[in-house]
Amino acid sequence: MLIFETIIFFFISTLSFLSFVGYGQIFISKYKPNFLISFFFGLIIISFIITGIHFFTKINFYISLAIIIVGNFLFFINFNLRKVLIKKNLIYLLIFLFLIPIFISHKYHEDFGYYHLPYLISLAEQKIIFGLANANIAYAHNSLWLNITSIYLLPNNNFIFISLPTFLTYVCFIFFSFQKNLDLPIKKVSNYFLIIGLFYFIIKFTRLSEYGNDLPSSIFSILSIFYFLKFSETTNLEDIRRFFFFNFTFAIFAILIKFSSIPLLFLTIFLFLRNYKILLREIFRFEFIIIYFFCFIFFAQQFIYSGCFIFPTKFSCFNVTWFNDEILFLREKLELTNKSYSSVQNIISKEDYLNNFNWISFWFQRNYIEILEHVVTMCIPIGLLYLCSSKQKEKSFLKFKDLKLFFLFLIISFIFWLQFSPVYRFAIPYFLSLVFILTVNIFYSRKFSKKLFTIFFCIAILFNFSKNISRISNKDKIYYGIEKVNNLFIIEQSSVNKFIDVYTPDVENNTNGWQGILCWDIPFLCTYNKIRIDKKNGYLFFFKLSN
Repeated sequence: MLIFETIIFFFISTLSFLSFVGYGQIFISKYKPNFLISFFFGLIIISFIITGIHFFTKINFYISLAIIIVGNFLFFINFNLRKVLIKKNLIYLLIFLFLIPIFISHKYHEDFGYYHLPYLISLAEQKIIFGLANANIAYAHNSLWLNITSIYLLPNNNFIFISLPTFLTYVCFIFFSFQKNLDLPIKKVSNYFLIIGLFYFIIKFTRLSEYGNDLPSSIFSILSIFYFLKFSETTNLEDIRRFFFFNFTFAIFAILIKFSSIPLLFLTIFLFLRNYKILLREIFRFEFIIIYFFCFIFFAQQFIYSGCFIFPTKFSCFNVTWFNDEILFLREKLELTNKSYSSVQNIISKEDYLNNFNWISFWFQRNYIEILEHVVTMCIPIGLLYLCSSKQKEKSFLKFKDLKLFFLFLIISFIFWLQFSPVYRFAIPYFLSLVFILTVNIFYSRKFSKKLFTIFFCIAILFNFSKNISRISNKDKIYYGIEKVNNLFIIEQSSVNKFIDVYTPDVENNTNGWQGILCWDIPFLCTYNKIRIDKKNGYLFFFKLSN
């Protein structure tokens, strides 16, 4: 049975990969991208296509199937299949096979049952809903990544493959980092940055339950920083234009997945201001205009959901009929949660806790072990490469201007992170950049070999594989994806509507522990609030009722 499921998984993964590459290739063909760059851009294009389509219709199975089929068609008219099936690319197939156990018998984090899966079900059942955040306040700060995962919500609420885009992004980032360090001189500073990220993700991220929306946001953030470094390494005019576009697009996508990535824009602005004579015309080219338009679509979606273009910033909110100012209190709630207030809420008031940085000491006590653990993992490949290399006379790699810019970026990033969302997983790209900048000159003063890099890479992959095999072997049942929760539910009688059924978890009779209070795959509409539902011009409108 598992062999059959593996074949199905491999088939769907292949079709998905080729589809993403097909869309990406069409969009950035002028830059002559390879498969992997096309894949990353394909993810971006499809996520925005899904967002746009949802304004007019639900994202059902037929829409999803059409998107995948069209993508494969675009792939095969742009690529020679013989060139794909070369020995060099078969290496990546072998790596992929060793990473498959990550996908087997995995579990999801709490947010998946709280709002990720219910949101995906809403996309599959209805076109865009005005005031959707009134059904669940978490919908107000929606992630673009959820839109792309919606095409993998199969009929009958089967969510086995929902995490496939995340898994493929993880795998392709490993491919990309491995490829860059094989095809180019390993002495490139940008390559060194990728080496740190590559080994960190292989060693540390071995379960899909650890991913969520944070991992794709982190990966696209790292790609954006990588192309900032590539920009600093070149004087070629064509490369300058290309690297700036890649830096800009990956930064925007990372931000729309997770707003905690906003500091990335400073790197893009730095590059533009330093090279505005070259780049001023670039930002008005077709590719940039398309990205601007896509951003508009996303923020329009957010406005329809909550009444705010950028939730929960008050200045972006408007007093439309479905806007509920209660959602603005979520910002304070999230800030208190992220700053570990729950551990001391019986000791100090929330006002005193947030004032004068009183929260720092409590927060540090709760989080320093986790942060230290991840930073040490980032340093492992550095230590190994250092011990297995010889010293040579080399000047510092980074230009002084770039060094100052990067330090400024890190200062801005950590200030922003500490002020708004001091949760470690939101700052992975920043800690990675910090480790990089503190060790880059040591790296540049040593002599490394691609052979050495390849050996360490193989060891890391085997470590990842063995961890997952050990995890799977301890399972009573081995399966692909995740088992359904199947929460009990009841009709929500207090909601006022005549258009759709409204459900809520049957908390009293559920036997699923903490999972029993969440919506999970309860049929649409599952809500935690009392709401009123209207319908105008074929669109549903949700209004929150007072408790």
